[in-house]
Amino acid sequence: MKEETTLDFNMSALRVWSLLSDLKGYARWHPVYRIAGEAERGAEMDVTWLLFKGDRKMTTQMVINRLVKPQLIGWQMGVRGFLTFDERYEIEPIANGVRIHHSVECRGIVGALVGRMMRKGLRRTMRIQDAAFLALLRRQSRLPGQSMRQRRRPLKSPPGGHAAND
Repeated sequence: MKEETTLDFNMSALRVWSLLSDLKGYARWHPVYRIAGEAERGAEMDVTWLLFKGDRKMTTQMVINRLVKPQLIGWQMGVRGFLTFDERYEIEPIANGVRIHHSVECRGIVGALVGRMMRKGLRRTMRIQDAAFLALLRRQSRLPGQSMRQRRRPLKSPPGGHAAND
């Protein structure tokens, strides 16, 4: 069972990838994951899931299985062959920025069954995660150091309401 979402945003692929690959930074924006590790292909690290709005926590191992700068980051969590969650973010340049493909796939002997039972909840969780990431992108796009093109404001009319050449 696989669920996918797509987001478009006006930002460079490298900047989006940098935010997604800053795994320790997920604590600032991600509603569920707290990750202790660096984004390196093959790296194994602990990921803590905040459950029931943070009232409960569950820690498991995560393995970075996809990492292509600035296009892709992905990982796998769970018990291989029994139940695994394969999650990834793919970044595709488009005319006005990037298209971000977010997917989660349930695999394993129990994965198909559990995936079907969890489909509605997984969709809802992915929408919440995507909204949190979009909020981070919006905050980052307003930070100092952005180009002048992004900071331009319309010129105000001179006092008195008349233009200089009237």
